[in-house]
Amino acid sequence: MRLRVLILLGLTWYWPTAGLCFTADKRDTLRGLSDISVLVEYLPDDVEREGLNREHLQRDIEVRLRQAGLHVLTISELANSPGAPYLYVAIYPITTPSVNFNAYAVALTLKQLVQLSRHPTTELFATTWEGPMHFGSLGDARALGIRNRILDAVGRFIVDYRDVNSK
Repeated sequence: MRLRVLILLGLTWYWPTAGLCFTADKRDTLRGLSDISVLVEYLPDDVEREGLNREHLQRDIEVRLRQAGLHVLTISELANSPGAPYLYVAIYPITTPSVNFNAYAVALTLKQLVQLSRHPTTELFATTWEGPMHFGSLGDARALGIRNRILDAVGRFIVDYRDVNSK
């Protein structure tokens, strides 16, 4: 148990998306957003075996976004949308071969096409909003728990979206 806590703490300090959102308030990057796409990364095999389906998860997220008043773009529509914003959903497996421990991390980020202020012709996709990162054990929270954590993060996105677009 102590090893699990140490591993999860270590991951929170060294996680690749941590600290990548440099805006004063990440919610400001949602202002004026009306269109969005969703990209659910391929799920780890053991998560799919537990019953979480990528296409169903994507559909559930899209329904929630539509209910919040956002227009959900198809991949072909995304290319013509200003900033080409998309919610990126990923489940990262955390395994240790020396210890019988399987866990996962759930991440939800908004990626948008941005320009460098010092060189406006340089455009790249950047994380402009990120939801709370969730960690858990596959033994403790099977597919339903993972799905619920993702939908909780989508709920946080919707709250932030509404906060800056309610006027």
